Amino acid sequence: MTLEQEHFDLLEDSFPGIVANIERYEALGFSWNQSKPFVKKQGGEVLSHAGFLEFPMWVEGEKHQVGALHAICTQNTERSRGLATALVKEALEWAHGRVESVILFTEIPQFYEKLSFRPVQECRFHLKERRGKGSAALTPLTFPKDNALFIRMYQGRAPLSERLWIEDRGALAAFNSLFATYPLYWSLHYSSQEDAIFSFALEGKVLHLFDVVAEKIPSLDTILDHMPAAIEEIYFYFSPDLLTKQARAIPYLYDNGQLMLYGDTLGSEPFMIPPLSRC
Repeated sequence: MTLEQEHFDLLEDSFPGIVANIERYEALGFSWNQSKPFVKKQGGEVLSHAGFLEFPMWVEGEKHQVGALHAICTQNTERSRGLATALVKEALEWAHGRVESVILFTEIPQFYEKLSFRPVQECRFHLKERRGKGSAALTPLTFPKDNALFIRMYQGRAPLSERLWIEDRGALAAFNSLFATYPLYWSLHYSSQEDAIFSFALEGKVLHLFDVVAEKIPSLDTILDHMPAAIEEIYFYFSPDLLTKQARAIPYLYDNGQLMLYGDTLGSEPFMIPPLSRC
């Protein structure tokens, strides 16, 4: 890591545990410096920070270059001085011409509306589907034992949806999956039979399916044959157009993170950005 120590002090104060997670992230071969930092300093001390990422996003068959603001934070004693506002404006000006739009997730959408962002309604997708316990085996991914497997799978993955898909080759998923559940990769389970990773959680007889990572996306029947318990319904946290046409879109706010958009490249069909692709 090459960023200034003061920068990391602010990040750690704002997001406890983030520095250790950055170290794990970089052990996988990713670089935190992929995030361009915008900072406000005073006397050599970093008072406020905003990070900016760039990645490809596929929307209804077309590829777009998109930016994302993340890790926006200000020292408690320096808030309400407009520091974060200035950094967001600086980042948007820098990004002009580099990306077609900028997204972020927030619990305070009204703050970003003042900066020309607008809220976008996401949807999860519901399907009633009664299935017994599956017969195929799954293995949870752990760090560092499964690091090479994680990298191989994400580097060679196929698009998850033709509606909207962030082309994440592991950088976003690595950071998100290791933050809170290390040494387990949150929600990630490997099928050697299909050479696929399924990201999911079970809540009673409800399957919450977050992502499918494979060189060729398996059928929904194949995925369900891997579930370790009987289910009666499924919630998809991505557009499941490659798996089923029967799921119903339901407006949903994931983890209190309102999606905000600066620009216009998200298409007209219902969608959700998967949990491990959020930043």
